[in-house]
Amino acid sequence: MGLILMLCPAVFGQGIQDSEPASTSAPKHYELVNGRWFDGREFQETTFYTVDGRLTKTKPAVVDERIDLKGGYAVPPFGEAHNHNVEGPWDLDAVAMRYLRDGVFYVKNPNSIREFTSQIAGRVNKPSSIDVVFANAGLTASGGHPAPLYEHMLREARYRAVIGEVPSGWFNDRGYVVIDSPEDLQRKWSRVAEGKPDFIKVFLVHSEDLVSRQHGDRSHGRRGLDPELVPSIVARAHQARLRVAAHVETAGDFRLALSAGVDEIVHVPGWMLEPADQDTAMMLTDEDARLAAKAGVIVTTTTVAMKPAEGGHGRHAPHHDPHGAHSHGGHAFSMDAAVWQRATAVQSHNIRMLHRHGVTLAIGSDHAETSLAEAVHLHELGIFDNLTLLKLWCEATPRSIFPHRKIGSLTDGYEASFLVLRDNPIERFEAVMQIDYRMKQGHTVTVGKSEPWTH
Repeated sequence: MGLILMLCPAVFGQGIQDSEPASTSAPKHYELVNGRWFDGREFQETTFYTVDGRLTKTKPAVVDERIDLKGGYAVPPFGEAHNHNVEGPWDLDAVAMRYLRDGVFYVKNPNSIREFTSQIAGRVNKPSSIDVVFANAGLTASGGHPAPLYEHMLREARYRAVIGEVPSGWFNDRGYVVIDSPEDLQRKWSRVAEGKPDFIKVFLVHSEDLVSRQHGDRSHGRRGLDPELVPSIVARAHQARLRVAAHVETAGDFRLALSAGVDEIVHVPGWMLEPADQDTAMMLTDEDARLAAKAGVIVTTTTVAMKPAEGGHGRHAPHHDPHGAHSHGGHAFSMDAAVWQRATAVQSHNIRMLHRHGVTLAIGSDHAETSLAEAVHLHELGIFDNLTLLKLWCEATPRSIFPHRKIGSLTDGYEASFLVLRDNPIERFEAVMQIDYRMKQGHTVTVGKSEPWTH
């Protein structure tokens, strides 16, 4: 296939904006009976109708079909606030099906290749598939993360099998954009904007080590943007009405992101911990959390991003695809078990603190097959009660991905998108894995097997 797949359709620049996906056919008017509907606090027995793909309690003049929900528990669909597996045409159908099967309708990819994004633009963001937003290539420094990842590992281990051979350096300005100076930002910004990203990604990696590096002292090997450039990048993005999401690894990165005015922080510090790292450098303070809440920043959890392979990303996903994008069976993206235990303690501390101060949290897994693995792991950690965790996954996370759409609630005027669970997830959170029916924008969603409903 070589470069043919990546460079075929000259449709570069067709970004996917935060708009309501168009349907290829008008949805039917449904009457939804015998359901227990989540109202944000508990489940209420009521009857809803769907009209033009939206929920209403007002019966329309014509009802096309009646669906008996058989006492099931209806909740808004779930979200995935950080993952890179919705990527290109080679495995899109399988990836989308996994998400739909797990009840995850909304996905955010915070680093992608825009040529690949343009090739799948017509196959996502519609009722029969998942809804996705893309950042395209993130901004970093020379040699900064994720440049070595793309050039020295993914180029061979990931992309060779699906797009063929590509030369060294091909991912520069595709998988990442190098910004080392104000002049770089000025010169390269038009190319970044030309791709019509849904948001901008910046990489902050051990930014507190910059002084050590400048003085020739030993510092952490990983790096990201020069901290002095970040406020200018954020200002330029905001001028273009684009939100900014920051990759962070340390508490220092978190503070830099806040001071620069980013809108989202796509990791909780502690998600990436190397054996020589100091845990204290990852710990957030009450003041950090207070400032994050005041700024209205959204923080994505990603607690399973580096989970050891033996307990790994496929643990809660029996349909795990070892060839999935950025997965590799969990081997390339996993910690030593002992380091993982340390990291889990740091992340739990940070997430509890952020939640206590009212910071908006979103659920994202980074490398798992879907965000189900992240939600289940958060449940296992005991950080949240079942109601809070459910609300984070089905309310806060979808709204963080598509803030201008009427999703994340089952109420009049909102999109007719919901899942019907067999049991009550507030009483037993594992019920989120027993989905008996799915509707998206007024259309029944099938996942490869017949649905058990009589119409």
